[in-house]
Amino acid sequence: MTTPNITQPATDTPLRLRTLGNSGLFVSELCLGTMTFGGGDDMWGLIGQLQQEQADELMQTALAAGINFFDTANVYGGGASERIVGQSLKNLGVRREDIVLATKVLGPMGEGPNSRGASRGHIMNACKASLQRLQTDYIDLYQIHGFDPATPIEETLEALNTLVDHGHVRYVGLSNWAAWQVMKAAGIARARQLCPILSLQAYYTLVGRDLEREVIPMLASENIGLMVWSPLAGGYLSGKYEGPDVSEENRRAKFDFPPVDRQRGSKIIAVMREIAAGKEIDGQPVSVAQTALAWLLHQNAVTSVIVGAKRVDQLRDNILAAQVQFSGDELTALDEVSRLPAEYPGWMLERQGGYRAPKKN
Repeated sequence: MTTPNITQPATDTPLRLRTLGNSGLFVSELCLGTMTFGGGDDMWGLIGQLQQEQADELMQTALAAGINFFDTANVYGGGASERIVGQSLKNLGVRREDIVLATKVLGPMGEGPNSRGASRGHIMNACKASLQRLQTDYIDLYQIHGFDPATPIEETLEALNTLVDHGHVRYVGLSNWAAWQVMKAAGIARARQLCPILSLQAYYTLVGRDLEREVIPMLASENIGLMVWSPLAGGYLSGKYEGPDVSEENRRAKFDFPPVDRQRGSKIIAVMREIAAGKEIDGQPVSVAQTALAWLLHQNAVTSVIVGAKRVDQLRDNILAAQVQFSGDELTALDEVSRLPAEYPGWMLERQGGYRAPKKN
């Protein structure tokens, strides 16, 4: 498995910078997700309703910690998240070239059938609208937010390539695509000499390691970067939803996403608590949430972990996860309690080809 190219930033922060996929674009190992910005009386409001002043505080905290990577999407808050992010960069006096700005397109942004999906028309219109909301001339990473079965992959890739040719977009990525879909897109882009697929944004946690079956081996083979969304499984891996004193009055009671196998999850959290109990950062005990984030940062496949927050103290705690280190035994314990059960063809590939795998020095 290919390890992302890593360097240290120029600041005093412990955050590392990693190249995103097969590119020279350096992004921080933590990315600020802005799904909590601008929600109203809808699904997005259940996730977060932060307005400009609160968002500015989070953006400033992230920048001060060495985060240079910011992710949003046009559907978050019906466009409100992009507007808030763009205004925050202006309010904070951020030089555009000092940050990497990512957004996404796919979901409905209007009533008509052509105001959604990954068609050429919707992509071109949506990109123009995102640029206006973000108050920028270009988007560093423009991502297709999910797979559109109604649009040929060729059409989607040609549209993205046009945006790159016009200078509106620098790099392109995907989100929530299956391994075969990403591989097909990468092959088409290569054959037609279109801009390459640089990254995949996907769900990956200790309690949800499904990505390891097909997607992660494919990403390693093709040198495509991995951005992880919902690294705490919708807050589940904070540990606050497991135990005798847990209240059902929480976000997962209203918005139970991503789905979690609670039977497996409780065992995983028990091991995480045990490991966290023996660690400190700057004299403060390490939390279960920090343990979950730190585990992801120890996975070679991961380029950047997207962290969101509603409060500055939450974000600061998440950022401290980059300082958590594990012993070999601790990583083994986390792996064993969260490991996926063997499925075909994985167990057969290992049985027949394991002895042929190159030996590591």
